[in-house]
Amino acid sequence: MTTEDETTPPADPDRYDVATRGDAVRLPSWMTGEDAATPLTRKERIRLAWSRQRGKRHVAFVALLALALLGATATLGHLAVDRVRAGTAQPTGSPTPSPVPLSQAGEPRDLFAGSVAADFAVGAEAIMLPRATASGPFTAAEVAAALTQVRKALTAARLDLAMHVGDPEPFLALLAPAARRELAHDFDGNTFLHYATRIDSRGRAEEVRAQGTIRYRATTNEDGVPVLEITTGYVWVYAFDVPRTTPGQAGLAAIRDEIVWHVPRSDALPATQRGLWLVSARSSTSNVDCSRLAEGFLTVYPWMGGPGSFKPC
Repeated sequence: MTTEDETTPPADPDRYDVATRGDAVRLPSWMTGEDAATPLTRKERIRLAWSRQRGKRHVAFVALLALALLGATATLGHLAVDRVRAGTAQPTGSPTPSPVPLSQAGEPRDLFAGSVAADFAVGAEAIMLPRATASGPFTAAEVAAALTQVRKALTAARLDLAMHVGDPEPFLALLAPAARRELAHDFDGNTFLHYATRIDSRGRAEEVRAQGTIRYRATTNEDGVPVLEITTGYVWVYAFDVPRTTPGQAGLAAIRDEIVWHVPRSDALPATQRGLWLVSARSSTSNVDCSRLAEGFLTVYPWMGGPGSFKPC
């Protein structure tokens, strides 16, 4: 008789044991299809279908991702091309500075940079006329006409190329005939430099800037004739191109002038005396070649270095 030890637990069956020696081979139901007769639940059918499509879904996802990347790349490239064509592409580095005047050597240079004249108006834009109102026997319209005559004379004397190259006729034609004959002799010497500018043919002014004032009043001349007296006071700065090794202001030649003009009442005056008269002018210069000024030409002083180079004549 055998005795079993009640304290020894029975051995667990081998969970992987499908058949033992001497028994018929028994296949699991998932291999024999015996469980096929058991209907699947709705949840199981969905899971089965999802598992079967997994490979196809993976391929489709990869294809869609590739198409999305290609589309994004094409869109960004199109936008970049449009920005470049329209000039609105975002800069990748420092912004490009605005162009400045070029020197004769082709090097960028702002000839007025750092000078007082940097804020002056350019050319005829500097000749701003005051508001014309009636003054003495002169009506507002007559005052306006006289101021316009003076503006034309200043432009012809200080800014126009004709005067710069030595032709005073366009300026003289703006004066009364009798005044024209008197002033024509000034151009035989250098006294005209107090009210007009002739430039040495060996140099050329790249730009002229100016600043000043114009005022007027009704008075009488030495003959007792009523006149509209117009006084102009301007600083004219001429920029000459100079070697880049010199300071920028070394290329600036300046003239400060004060000119008195008369426009008489035309009543009872002979035709030769009607119109604009230049009755007085005075001026001073800075940074000009004094020897050439004595000959009647305005040109910048040759730069020698040091503050003495800017002494007036």
